[in-house]
Amino acid sequence: MEGDEVIGAPKHPDWLQMVRIKEGEVPRVIAYVSTRLSRYRPAMCHDILVLSLFSRGEVLNLMNVYSDDQHTAIEHLAARVHSLPPFIYMAGDFNCVSTTWDDYEHGESSMAISLRDSTSQIGLEWARPSNHGPTRISPNPNQRSNVLDLVFLAPSEILISMPRLEHDLQGPSDHVPICTDLDIGPEPPGSGRRTIKPRSEAEKSFILDILRDLAAIPVAALATKEGVEALADAIATAFSDTWLAHTTKSKPTKCSKSWWTDECSETFRVYQLSCMLADYNKFKKACKDAKCNFFDEHIAEIATSCKHLWDLMEWVKQCKLPPCEAIRNGDRPCHDMDDLWDALHGTYNSASGCEYNTSVLDELPDKPVCEWADFSEHQLLSALKGCSNSSAPGLDHVTWVHLKELLKDKHVLALFIVLANACLQVGHWPRIFKESLSVIVLKLNKPSYAVPKVFRPIVLLITFGKLIEKMIANRIQFDAVKHDIFHPNQLGGIHQRSTEDAGLILTHLVQAGWVKGLQTSALAFDTPMTAIASSKPLKDVRPPNHEPCGSNAETPTKPDPPRENGDAG
Repeated sequence: MEGDEVIGAPKHPDWLQMVRIKEGEVPRVIAYVSTRLSRYRPAMCHDILVLSLFSRGEVLNLMNVYSDDQHTAIEHLAARVHSLPPFIYMAGDFNCVSTTWDDYEHGESSMAISLRDSTSQIGLEWARPSNHGPTRISPNPNQRSNVLDLVFLAPSEILISMPRLEHDLQGPSDHVPICTDLDIGPEPPGSGRRTIKPRSEAEKSFILDILRDLAAIPVAALATKEGVEALADAIATAFSDTWLAHTTKSKPTKCSKSWWTDECSETFRVYQLSCMLADYNKFKKACKDAKCNFFDEHIAEIATSCKHLWDLMEWVKQCKLPPCEAIRNGDRPCHDMDDLWDALHGTYNSASGCEYNTSVLDELPDKPVCEWADFSEHQLLSALKGCSNSSAPGLDHVTWVHLKELLKDKHVLALFIVLANACLQVGHWPRIFKESLSVIVLKLNKPSYAVPKVFRPIVLLITFGKLIEKMIANRIQFDAVKHDIFHPNQLGGIHQRSTEDAGLILTHLVQAGWVKGLQTSALAFDTPMTAIASSKPLKDVRPPNHEPCGSNAETPTKPDPPRENGDAG
C-alpha cells in the first residue's frame, strides 16, 4: 500500500524466472524453472512457450500453451508443427472441449481433432490424470465445470509420469493445477568453485605456506630460456598447490551473504540447540556487528581506493524480470556449445586474419640503441602500489592483495626481480604468462541479450606476470619521454597527461586569438582534440600584430599616480 510500485512477477531464490522481454510490449507469460535445472542451461523460445534443457548433447523440449477462446494457439501450432522438434511434455489451458478428455461432452470439434493431430506429429499423446475430473471449476453453480487444461506426454512416459490434479493448491483461481513428474536422466555433476574467505585465518595460512614454498627456490641468475621457464613454473606451481590445499568448495546462491562470519555461524548454532531468547539476541547482535563491519569496509574501499563514488548510490533498485533468451547467430539460436563458440568467436575476432600494411613503420627515423638497465626493488614496488585490490585474479588465483603481502619478504622480492630481468635479458616470455582465463560478462541495461555484441569478454592473466608487464610499460614510457620519442601533442596513454591537458591547449589557442584556422574543426567536433592542439607549437600560437579578441581585450589606462610616503607599495 506504500512505497514504490512493485515491478515484475514474484521472485524466489529457488526458482529461475524466465520471460521474453520485448521492447514496447508487456510480457503475459512467464516460466518458473527450478534452480536444480540450471545446469541444463534452460532456454526459452518465443510465441508458444517452449523450454529447452541441454544435457550431454541431448535436448529436452517442453511446451506450455495458452489458447484463447478463438483457438489462436491451436491454429498457430497446427501451422508450424512440421518445423517443431520432438517434445517430451506439453501442457496448458487449451480452451477446447472434446469427448476424448471430457466424459460429459457429446460430439467432437474440429479444433480438438487439429490439436490431437498436431500433438501426434511431435510424438505426444494426451495423458489422463490419475484422479481425472474437471480442471476448470465454474464459479456459477448453474453452469457445468469442464476439462480445459490438458497434459500431453510421450507414449512411453504416460504410465510412468501420470499427471494428477492438485485441488489443495488451487487457490482463488478457477483452474486446478496439474502436477506431472518427468524423468530427465541422471543429475549432472555438481557445480561450485573453490574459494578462500578474505581476511580469514585460512588466507593467512595460504600466504604463509606460499612464502615457505618460495623460500625453497634459490635466487640465481638465469641465462637460458629453459631456466626462465623453470623458475616461472616453480612459482606458479607453488601458487596452485597451496591454493588447492587451503581452499574449500562452495556454491554461491542468491541466499549467500557476503557479510556472514564464523561468529554468526557459531551463535546461530547455539541458538538452534537452545531456542532461548538470550541466545537469539546474541545471534542478532553478531549479525548486526558483522553487517556494520562489512559495509563500513566496503564503503571505505569504494571511497578511498576505487574512488567510484557512484557505486554507493541506489543499492536497492526496483526488481525487473531477467531476460532469458538463447543467443542467436544470425537467424539461428545457439543451443550447442560449439554454435555458441562460433558466434562469440566471430563477433570478438572479426578482425582476425585481416591484412595490414607495415610500410608506415618505415617512415619512422632510427634512434640510437640504448642499453637496458636492470629493474630495481623500487620500480617493482612502485608498479605494485598502483594495482587495485579489487581486480580479479587469473588462473593462479593470487590477487594483488596476496602479492603485496608476499613481496614484503626480501627473498620473494629478489626472486621476482631476477625473473623480470631474465625475461628481458634472455628475450623469452614464459608460457605460464600467456595462459589466460576469458570471462564473458553482460553489458547492463540492454533490452535483449539474444545477440553476442551485448556481452563483453574480459581476459584474466596471472598477476605476477602482469606485474612484470607494468614494470616494462613504465620503463618504456619513461625512456620514450626522456628521449623525446613521443609527439609533443600525444596526450592519451601517458602518465600525467589527460583530456584536461588537451582542453587547456585548446583554451590557450582560443584565448590567444588564433581561431581562424581552428574554427571549422572546433565546431565540427570531427577532429580529435590532439589533432586540433597539434596545429602549431604553443610558443608561436599568436600571429604577429594581432590583438587579443573577445571580452579578454583590455582598455589601456593611465598609470597610477605616485603614492605618498608611508603608503604600502
